[in-house]
Amino acid sequence: MDGNERYNGQQDMSAWQQQNGGGQAPAWQQQNGGQMPAGQPYNMQPYNGQQYNGQPYNGQPYNGQQYNGQPYNGQPYNGQSYNGQPYSGQPYNGQPYYYQQLPMYRQPPKKSGVGKKIGYFFLALSPAAASLILQLVLSLAYVLIAAVIEMASYMGQHPGASQAEVDMVYYSVIMRNLTGGVFVYHLLSLPIFGLWYYFGCKKPKLKQSFKNVTWKAAAIAVLGGVVMCLLSTSIVGIEQYLLPKIVENYVDMMESVDIGNDVLSTIAAVCLAPIGEELVCRGLILYYAKKSLPRFFMANILQAAMFGLMHMNWVQGIYAFAIGLLLGYLVERYHSLLPAMLLHFVVNFSSTVWIDKAFFWFPDELYAYSLMFVITLALTLLLVLWGGKIPKKEERA
Repeated sequence: MDGNERYNGQQDMSAWQQQNGGGQAPAWQQQNGGQMPAGQPYNMQPYNGQQYNGQPYNGQPYNGQQYNGQPYNGQPYNGQSYNGQPYSGQPYNGQPYYYQQLPMYRQPPKKSGVGKKIGYFFLALSPAAASLILQLVLSLAYVLIAAVIEMASYMGQHPGASQAEVDMVYYSVIMRNLTGGVFVYHLLSLPIFGLWYYFGCKKPKLKQSFKNVTWKAAAIAVLGGVVMCLLSTSIVGIEQYLLPKIVENYVDMMESVDIGNDVLSTIAAVCLAPIGEELVCRGLILYYAKKSLPRFFMANILQAAMFGLMHMNWVQGIYAFAIGLLLGYLVERYHSLLPAMLLHFVVNFSSTVWIDKAFFWFPDELYAYSLMFVITLALTLLLVLWGGKIPKKEERA
């Protein structure tokens, strides 16, 4: 018997009863004749480092073991990773459990059928046809209305006028109001073609168009406008030696319109035409032509040719074709109509206001115009090289 009334690991019942107020011994002691089972804890304390009923005491592990879903030997349990690796779609032992997600496969763009391309081709011609019809109808309507009003006034003031006098006055009224008819066409056609361009070309954003106009684009437009004006002058100069009759008729027509001296014709040519013609040619025609033809240069040639035909004379048509090629390049290069409108404005302003005055000294000779043509053509190529290649769709801002 030791100091705790324990002898050889056993406890005397009387000593235990004295220590516990004389009460009865616990059930296990009664069942075992007062003897404590070997290897079992006393008062829930481990005995000889052993465990009672395999359960830990006070939540502490036994011999490095853990209870109730806690790690065993440092390894997680119950949905946690094995060997330090996670499970359920995560790598196991350094290897992936599921295959990694492959990048999404992009479907190639669907190619338009032949019928659809033919439809876009004729649709590319329709803006030019609509422009010519609209110009004819609006100009004629304006001229006829003005003629009727002026003729009625003249007949009231001159009731005895002869038929020859009336015819002369009528012809004079028609010629005098031609510029007004051109002005009315350019003014009324702007909202028509503007709405057509907006709803027919996937609603282009004006803010993005302004953003695309870099300082280089503006510089190319301004310099290109001056160069194109000189190129046009050289072409007309060469044409007057090769096609003298045609150029003579062209000069008479321009004098009758009186561009540069008449206010309405000047506003129409310098301010309104660059906007309206760019909407028609570089906006609508080029947009539909690119959907019809396989290469941009083909679409650019088509819209430039339509631009030349819209001027309805050979002299302007030839140099308008050359200018249209550069205008189409600018639109496609900077993905905006604004640089083309600026270049078009500079061309019309220069030819109307100052080009003749600045080059009054230029010799009216074939060799001089030929030299000017070569120089301006070289300058045009340099401007294109400065502008750079046309970016692909995915490279655009």
